[in-house]
Amino acid sequence: MPKRNHWGRRFRSGLITSLLLSFPFLLFGATEADSTQTYPPYYKWELAKKAIAPTSLFLSSTLIGHFDNEIRDFRNERFPNYHYSYDDFLQVAPGIGVIGLRCAGIQGRSQSWSEMLSAIAFSSLTSVAFTVGLKNTTGRTRPYSQYERNSFPSGHTITAFTSATLLHKEYGKVSPWYSVGGYACASFVGISRVLNNKHWASDVLAGAGLGILSGEIGYLINDQLFHSPKNSTYRDGYPSFFGLNAAFSPIGKAFEIEHYQEKLRFKQRYGYGYTLEGAYFPFKHIGIGGKMTALYNIFESDNPTLNLESDYKTKNYSIAPGLYLTQPLSRRLLIGCKCLFGLGGCFSFNVDKVEETTDRILFDEYTYGWSMEGGAFLHYLLCDRLALNFASNYTTSNARYEFFEFGGNKTNTHNLLFEIGLNVMLQ
Repeated sequence: MPKRNHWGRRFRSGLITSLLLSFPFLLFGATEADSTQTYPPYYKWELAKKAIAPTSLFLSSTLIGHFDNEIRDFRNERFPNYHYSYDDFLQVAPGIGVIGLRCAGIQGRSQSWSEMLSAIAFSSLTSVAFTVGLKNTTGRTRPYSQYERNSFPSGHTITAFTSATLLHKEYGKVSPWYSVGGYACASFVGISRVLNNKHWASDVLAGAGLGILSGEIGYLINDQLFHSPKNSTYRDGYPSFFGLNAAFSPIGKAFEIEHYQEKLRFKQRYGYGYTLEGAYFPFKHIGIGGKMTALYNIFESDNPTLNLESDYKTKNYSIAPGLYLTQPLSRRLLIGCKCLFGLGGCFSFNVDKVEETTDRILFDEYTYGWSMEGGAFLHYLLCDRLALNFASNYTTSNARYEFFEFGGNKTNTHNLLFEIGLNVMLQ
């Protein structure tokens, strides 16, 4: 177990490094690329400041992670009976405040209800993607249990700090006390998750950074849609983007194991999932970006000794930064390719073997390792800032399927993915 924890810490450190490389760049990619566009000297610095808080919290999470056990032991010694559920409600309190203030007729940053709700929607989608993707990619155990592998990062804290950032962005200039109240409430939620023994301290710090980042990304995308110069095309500027895609995998890895001198083969029928992706282009044709993927692969087996009452599903997750190359074909059409390398994880699935008795031969075990992806994409500009994305990608990972008492899949997993989704141009 100590060795596993050691590798777990290294994995989380690598994951946070990937986050630092992959997503804060979006906060720098929202400037107009046209050389004729001018900005005040402080404009770039104003964008850079948006990444300071998330980056600081990510680094703090890495440092505090070395003292997680000591912090948990201190909690167990001083507050062993602390068990309250108010953090379930407080996590959304700042977000409810945003809507409540608008209903009360207080004008915030957004000029209309549709603009404000759009910012809330983009921020919420980003925070949900971070929460679901990272919890299952890291597979970290909870402080109170070795069997629940969904501790990192803290979902309650992500939600709370996303809500607080929405309140800050919308009403912080109306009165600074709105920002103080929102972030104080979010901080209390994070502290409560540690006192309730639901999360490690490093989970909470990373969740706070991701929550702030989600809120900033939501308003960044919103500003591009509602307040950016019109009539922008792929030939006018640099093709920085942020998007959400649906994914389908018709081809995946078939594998087999030997059970009592009998080979059991599992064939993938199909896979489905979603991806969150973005890239910043400092040059016309070359950019850096990142992608989060959640993929669910469906398997079947025609082995007569297996009791297969339904299809069996595995959960595969990855987060990977990398290089993007593009070439505009027309004002509205852009082609490109990418090469990404990062971290991946998967949960295996359960199958019952029926002979004289029913024996469990597979179980919900978590594994992680490296993940690599390459592919091509086509972007079609629907309107000034919104583009349709078509992509075909090949993914492979050494996060393999584990089998109870019978070893595991010895070769890397892989999938052919087809994706379709919407991108927001960030120029």
